[in-house]
Amino acid sequence: MLSTATSETSDTNPNILNEEWLKQNLFNNSTDIALIQATPTPNPQTSISQTPLPCHGPHIVATIDRTAININQTVTLVGQIYPPELNVTIRICYVRPNYSWIDQYVLTDPQTGEFNATQALDMAGYWNIFPIHGHIADRHHVIVTDPLADPEELLDFENPWRMSIPLVLTAAAIIGIGIIVAITGLKKKTRKISSLRIGIQILLVFLLFLGMFVDHQNLPRPVRQIAVHDFLIGTDVLGVSVPEGFPAPFFACYYPCGRTVTCALWELQVYIYPFLDVGHGWGVDYNTTGVVRLAIVVGAIILSALLLGKVWCGWVCPFGLYLDALTYLRKRLRIKRIDLSERFNRYFHQLSYVILAVMLVLCVLFASYSITGTQLISGTEQGGFIYTYFSAPFCTVCPMKPLCLLMQNQAGILQTQWIFNGTGEYYQLGMYLTSVNLIILAIVTIAGFFIRRLWCRICPLGGLLALFNRFPPFKWVSAVRLEKTEGKCTKCGVCKRVCPTQVTEVYEQKEGDVMTSKCIGCLRCVEMCPYEDALKFKFVGKTLCRSRNWLDNGKPRANDSGKDREL
Repeated sequence: MLSTATSETSDTNPNILNEEWLKQNLFNNSTDIALIQATPTPNPQTSISQTPLPCHGPHIVATIDRTAININQTVTLVGQIYPPELNVTIRICYVRPNYSWIDQYVLTDPQTGEFNATQALDMAGYWNIFPIHGHIADRHHVIVTDPLADPEELLDFENPWRMSIPLVLTAAAIIGIGIIVAITGLKKKTRKISSLRIGIQILLVFLLFLGMFVDHQNLPRPVRQIAVHDFLIGTDVLGVSVPEGFPAPFFACYYPCGRTVTCALWELQVYIYPFLDVGHGWGVDYNTTGVVRLAIVVGAIILSALLLGKVWCGWVCPFGLYLDALTYLRKRLRIKRIDLSERFNRYFHQLSYVILAVMLVLCVLFASYSITGTQLISGTEQGGFIYTYFSAPFCTVCPMKPLCLLMQNQAGILQTQWIFNGTGEYYQLGMYLTSVNLIILAIVTIAGFFIRRLWCRICPLGGLLALFNRFPPFKWVSAVRLEKTEGKCTKCGVCKRVCPTQVTEVYEQKEGDVMTSKCIGCLRCVEMCPYEDALKFKFVGKTLCRSRNWLDNGKPRANDSGKDREL
């Protein structure tokens, strides 16, 4: 099964890995299995491109016999490609801690697609091992120890990578625009809160995808067990390994590169299925059970919900910013918005709980073998149809996923073939994106252009936050409240008209905490209410903002003409 030919990088400069070779071979769509001849690595100052190192695809089934050995000992990799094909050779790349590498080429079994390979590892430190087939790859790691080495001796490591200057400049320009918008809006009483909110949303988009601009390979240390271009935080929570990063209570898509945190919905799904057990995941290794990891995710969701509730949706979520941009464009084009009827809107909001329930039920059914030892649905075995293409059911329809992937593809970070080279299953456009994703994004974009914050009304993550914030007993201890004073309200109806999700409870309820499960906490009602202290937004009992009388003798001020009172 194992070919006898191997190739190894030149020792001319073992601390520098040729980035151009890596882009063309380790992360490309070529099926050429000719041996790469050993050649000296060019001078990094003349050969290194400004293009960021692309991510690798996560889908190929492989296991490694051990992840900790002594230097010069061997490891064995056993795997399988899907579907099996005749005369297919895969490449296995063993990347040393200093970014030099060893190649092996392995012939797969034409009937089963199985392969295996054994390799001695000759350098102490953290090795990344990639079995690669076409444009898809898996990732494994091995920690190699040298018992005779000085434990305080540092690895000689020279980093050749550079960040993308055009990408950084673009980010700086957009952040600058956001700051200008925020400062300009602060001059208008009816835009102060909205301008601040939009400025914060723009800034947080770049913080959420910090790894795009501050690649972890720019840090003065060898490669670690994190995906390329990710700069994850919170990978160890209370001693529990969460390799994908801290579960975020808003859309922070797992699939594109650069994220600092990961969408809690994605972790909630895959920790039930397919990674309920200890073992190898998509490029990571889980050393705790899915139940323990799920406890961390659910705990983080509850804590986040109690802390800010759906304010995460109104002030942080990147997809909310996208929907706000659509509304802003519509108003600039002077196109009239469409409002849903109050009755329909009330039932429409309930879809968030339906989507959430369907997602969790599907995940539990898929994980039936891990939970009960009985497979209830075929194709859920490792390498099966559902395992390969439907492991995270909500992500198959999520409108945020294609938006992130397409934007990063345009930025030159995510390779086109991973998105658009079809696999022939489940209407796949690539290893990351399905045509269903694109259809949902198109529908949400068109509808969201006319209907304010349409997706936020049925978002299952927003519904999950509402469960742990707006319903007893969680509501009683929630840190955020929107309080209304009955004696100062004249029932003018401004709060109802300006609400982007058409919440009516603020208008209908007489007094007390009027924040409901449908409210996204954007505080547009507080901003537009023309009566002093009629509405107050409180955090842990402290008033952060309140409604103000922005009228002069019943007429708007000159700089508060109210042109943009919808957002």
